[in-house]
Amino acid sequence: MPSSSEIIKNFNIEIDDKKILRLIGYKKRDSEITASIKDLISEEKEKLGRLIEPISIYTIIDYAQTNKHPIFEDAAKVALCVCTIGPKLEETVKTLMTKGEMMRSLILDAFGSEAVEEVAVQSDAFLVEKARKMFLWPSKRFSPGYKKWKLEEQKFVFAILPVHEIGVRLHKDSWMMIPRKSVSFRINFYSDQKLTTRKMNRGVKND
Repeated sequence: MPSSSEIIKNFNIEIDDKKILRLIGYKKRDSEITASIKDLISEEKEKLGRLIEPISIYTIIDYAQTNKHPIFEDAAKVALCVCTIGPKLEETVKTLMTKGEMMRSLILDAFGSEAVEEVAVQSDAFLVEKARKMFLWPSKRFSPGYKKWKLEEQKFVFAILPVHEIGVRLHKDSWMMIPRKSVSFRINFYSDQKLTTRKMNRGVKND
């Protein structure tokens, strides 16, 4: 029986310029960053509102509904989630590269990476709260390709989630997601607090 899924749309994406500087390789002091680079970052940042469409889709399934991969062992439930910012930013990056505007393309691509990561972070927080309301203990989020959960396990995530609803598909040979600025992950929900890999905030209890 197919699991039910839900879409999350209300994201507040705010990106610190310092993160972009680090991603494009600038490790200098702020006073040493040229005005031209700062201007480029500001100009590309202004484009985000019309280039990103942050959205995610998730489901929470019982262990019995998983493919019994060892990474799901001991989980009472498992949350599966796919996040994306859509294809517009990626297409604009390609256009800038074609025009030879390499620094602009690099900066905009960095903004895209940070934006989709922020969608994943906020989706993760949403699912952690779901776990707590179920009186379960959430693990950290892990994506296919991390340690024992091989990248090819994307096919399981995509078999469970109707990702076409948010415009994401899987490359049949590489298991990479399209659009490229997309993130998939799982969170195990445990009945026993001792099994969780997530550090819970001090003073927070599941009660």
